[in-house]
Amino acid sequence: MQHSARAAGVVRVPSRVRVRELRAPDARRRSRRHVDDALDVGAHLPRATGVLELQRTNSRVIASGVDTVSYAFRQKDERALSAFRATAHRGGAAGALITDERGPDGGRVMSWPGHGLLVHESRLGALLAGDGDDHSLVAARELVAGATAARYAIADVIGEDPGSAVEVRRFDLASELRFGAGPDGLAFLDSLVGICPARARVDVVRGDDHHAQTVYVKTAKRGVVLSRVYDKGRESGTDPPGERIRIESQNRPPKARRYSPEVLSQLDLSSTFGRTMTAYLDADEVVAAGPTAAVGQLLSLAHRGDLTFARAQSLIGAVAILQYAGRAGYHDPGVSTKENNRRSSRRLKGLRDAGITLDAELPAEALVPTSKLLRDAIAEFSA
Repeated sequence: MQHSARAAGVVRVPSRVRVRELRAPDARRRSRRHVDDALDVGAHLPRATGVLELQRTNSRVIASGVDTVSYAFRQKDERALSAFRATAHRGGAAGALITDERGPDGGRVMSWPGHGLLVHESRLGALLAGDGDDHSLVAARELVAGATAARYAIADVIGEDPGSAVEVRRFDLASELRFGAGPDGLAFLDSLVGICPARARVDVVRGDDHHAQTVYVKTAKRGVVLSRVYDKGRESGTDPPGERIRIESQNRPPKARRYSPEVLSQLDLSSTFGRTMTAYLDADEVVAAGPTAAVGQLLSLAHRGDLTFARAQSLIGAVAILQYAGRAGYHDPGVSTKENNRRSSRRLKGLRDAGITLDAELPAEALVPTSKLLRDAIAEFSA
């Protein structure tokens, strides 16, 4: 961690906000509500600590809609299935066969011969544009046109029309956030590691820079992907790391609940997206913060009664040590390396338990409201 003039000492809270004022005899006899009113905590804390919460102009929802879609064509005879088998292909997961050739949209043509299925899977935007580099999100009403395009794409690859009996076996819904600064988006992704829905697990894919690139939420037992949040700009090569983040729910309805494109295009997919992301709405508040903003957040939690002042003071001390020297600040030559690592890990876990991911690459006073941004993306989703 780099040193700076600000990092040279303990983080200081301006004198007009003092903990000892809360210990005054008359204040102790009042209710917490009256103490807050007397000190006007809500009005003074953000200004006193210099916390700069990201506003919508710095991080905003820029797009939402359908991303990947998989169309399944049920076959009544062997004609198209035989044409598929005569086309160069390879084995895939769950007994699937996948053609070696891909169309201009980059989509995959697959078959499950035992189930009489021919399948085309691609990003809907790329399928409609006939361009594998198209990463746009598309309105649900275009699912019908997408089915027609998928039918033609299969025919182009195997030389046989798969017919018109089609259902949607997978559809991914996504909302996209634009961050004004890359470090803000990277901090947002890193802080998601601290949000794990009930009966699920979180898997993280990190880049060479150790930042999270993709955060998966999967079912606890089978590992089925429920949602993922990832750096779309980095994946597609369209934006610098952290500036374009996509929040995606993956929907694979069982056979009995699959819809035709005509029916699915008329449904309220906003509610579908909301249901799959409910865990984020119910999660505790999580923020990513620079060191000064972390101090402000801890003080705010203490003044609201969500954290004891003793605990807040201990964590503020941890922030100061980590800011000044990183994990090395907890090095004690009298104990083992393993114990030293445990001590620093406990301090970082304590901050995460308080809903704070300390991010050394953020400006000291910057705070990324992770939970709020997730709620905004869910609320503003429209397909």
